[in-house]
Amino acid sequence: MPQLKEFQQLEGEQIIEQLEGNAYNDSPNPFMQLFMFFVKIFWLILGIRLRSYLIITNLRIVKVDKKTLLWGMLQGDTVVLTLNKRSIQSTGYAMATSWLIFKKYYFILENTSGTIKITYDGDKEKLAAVCNHVDKLVSSTGQHIA
Repeated sequence: MPQLKEFQQLEGEQIIEQLEGNAYNDSPNPFMQLFMFFVKIFWLILGIRLRSYLIITNLRIVKVDKKTLLWGMLQGDTVVLTLNKRSIQSTGYAMATSWLIFKKYYFILENTSGTIKITYDGDKEKLAAVCNHVDKLVSSTGQHIA
């Protein structure tokens, strides 16, 4: 995952896990995936790029949604959401399937202001490890985890 200028580490903060999410398509439906593949190609030709990141540290969780224009030369929409560990109510992952063979994994985090859902293209084991790290972060009371 690239170093994000939107994320500034605090003093004594260590990055534990990082996820890069699929910001183009969150459906397991193969027709929708095919359609969004062509949309993504069209956007890439025009220089539009969407990215979604989740950074888990020993102190907090940061979600960054980025849109860049003209192949990264111009900044588009950017949303940076920082969650402290006391605001997190639950975390987990889900899997959705379509036609029994097409599947998508999602990282889900519920906090006091709503639900964060990120489509994840990796494997279930990595996603479960991220959920475990978030659980340790949330359940630790004033302790730092590594």
